Amino acid sequence: MKNLSMKTLIIYSIALMGLFGIVRAEEVVTETTQPVVSVTGEFSTDITFGDATTFASPYSGLTLSGDGWVLSTNLSDGMVNIEEAKYSWNVVDGVTLTFGSQAEPYGLAWGLHRPSNNWFVSTPRDHMVTNGVGFGLNKWGVGADLFWGGDSVDEEGTSELYWAGRFSYGLNLLGIDSNVGLSLNSNESQLVDVSLGNNVFEASLEYDLSEEADGAYWLRGVVTPPFGQGAFLLIGLNSDDVVTYGVGYKCSDNMKVVSEFTSGTDSDGNDIDNDFSIRASYSF
Repeated sequence: MKNLSMKTLIIYSIALMGLFGIVRAEEVVTETTQPVVSVTGEFSTDITFGDATTFASPYSGLTLSGDGWVLSTNLSDGMVNIEEAKYSWNVVDGVTLTFGSQAEPYGLAWGLHRPSNNWFVSTPRDHMVTNGVGFGLNKWGVGADLFWGGDSVDEEGTSELYWAGRFSYGLNLLGIDSNVGLSLNSNESQLVDVSLGNNVFEASLEYDLSEEADGAYWLRGVVTPPFGQGAFLLIGLNSDDVVTYGVGYKCSDNMKVVSEFTSGTDSDGNDIDNDFSIRASYSF
């Protein structure tokens, strides 16, 4: 009877272990197959004091992202607009292919319309988002971002595909991260960009080499002194002799308040007499 009980106990133990293993395996499979979606967003309010006092909400956006895909949206005039809707495939380490609506690889301006990416209130220039295929290479400090797609029209009114590319090189020297880039596209535009920065300052420059631009450029810098407790200083200049300067305060990792003064002439040649703007933005 003892031998039978021991044998029965062993059989039951093996059966329970097997059942536990099956249940555990199912749990592991369930955990690894669950999709993970990240949700981020931001919104802001601008107050501008000049010839008239205006209130605006320049950006309210929501971004959904998952395993290789990104869908970014913003709210404008009560309508939801799609910014980017793309999927990136990591072919090998440092090489990616991107499909869908995406920002063109041209200069440094992409993303500055979002308050979380912009220390200033204003943006230096607009940036295009186009539907097509992108190729990215980032190895040993060398970057090559190429794009092919869109639907542009030539001088004869014939539809033709559009291409753009940015080639860059970055390195860290004496504790300063630096990057130099050259951008080209099928519209015969050419642009050189330079960015420098560390944990105390950041500086960005774009210089347009095309004949139509006639030496157009913009330069912006940010200083975040270690003793500032979240405060930072702003200074900017462009080829229209518009000077932008101000101060800001980073209240937390999610919220910041920026004040910006602008003086000079606008794109139409009209004088700008010390327009003053305040932006409060929050991201989550």
